[in-house]
Amino acid sequence: MTTLIIQLKGVSKSYQSTTGVNPVLEDVNLTIKPGQKVSLVGPSGSGKSTLLSLIAGLLRPDGGTVELEGTALHDLNDEARAELRAQRIGIALQSENLIPFLTALENVELALGFGGQRARSSQARELLKRMGVAHRASHLPRQISGGEAQRVSLAVALANKPRLLLADEMVAQLDATTAESVVGDVFHSDMAVIFVTHDLALADQADVRLKLHNRQVVAR
Repeated sequence: MTTLIIQLKGVSKSYQSTTGVNPVLEDVNLTIKPGQKVSLVGPSGSGKSTLLSLIAGLLRPDGGTVELEGTALHDLNDEARAELRAQRIGIALQSENLIPFLTALENVELALGFGGQRARSSQARELLKRMGVAHRASHLPRQISGGEAQRVSLAVALANKPRLLLADEMVAQLDATTAESVVGDVFHSDMAVIFVTHDLALADQADVRLKLHNRQVVAR
């Protein structure tokens, strides 16, 4: 029996506001198989980013469980959960995972973790090349465009060869040609991918097409 890469069982999440409790997700059940490409659409504020953060183990659900390859994330302590995330999940939230005082190359090298400096530098340069930003290796995040920062962010997310990639608007700031290249690279990989997008044409390319509606994840 194939182990599911992700399984959500009865997951709910609410936020406290000045007017009371604001439920965002209610009784969400979801299963993702290894290698599946999954799109997620929904209006702004519907809980898409919250769902990605729950799957990544960055947020704790109010109810239910989130399992990564059979391991309940919140049965682990913070350190063990962070280690599991670093080993198996790549997270691309536009340019938010870039360290501002490190160059593009250094950001990717850091994500590669341990290993010889020469080997890490070579791997980092290859990832930047795959994303079409090798010429920005020595630039800081503030010195490159939003689209270039987005591609560096993807290189960082892919550095640990994750089993699962979580991406929020991964090609929103890219021109059509670059977006097609990046999507092709990601879609032809062996990893599972869950990506949030407002681009319905892109969403339709996924194996599984989901939307957030009335705090539930449903097929579209």
